Amino acid sequence: MNQAELPATLGAAIGTEPFWLQAWVMAMVLVHMAGLLFVVAREQQSWRLRVEPLAILASFLIAAVIMSWMYDRVGYVRLLGLAHLLAWTPVYVWIFLRRQRYPWATVYGKYIYLYLLVAGISLVVDAVDVIRYLAGDGELFMRWQ
Repeated sequence: MNQAELPATLGAAIGTEPFWLQAWVMAMVLVHMAGLLFVVAREQQSWRLRVEPLAILASFLIAAVIMSWMYDRVGYVRLLGLAHLLAWTPVYVWIFLRRQRYPWATVYGKYIYLYLLVAGISLVVDAVDVIRYLAGDGELFMRWQ
């Protein structure tokens, strides 16, 4: 596909996708951005910063920058999933390995497990997409038409 045929931005390209895929992208955005609600915690009469939500937010923003840069270079292709793999995997693995620290009974624990579910699904899809790209099945734009 000619680069000139692509929408000007990654967001515009995502806007051409079916509703269910746009909803999934929005769910990923909301889950990552919800980390803002948990950055500060009150414990034993004092406030403290939680590192995990900060890491989730930072990895989300880093992936967005990488993905936008990649879109400008290679277009709307399955290789874009590499941005999530590079930025999200270290944070995901770190939180996954510490998951016993987040009790399910707390709202924060429920958030962490929701993050692990949503980001985990995305990372599997992204890994498959990158493999498919490397195998020659890379185009994403207008594939549903």
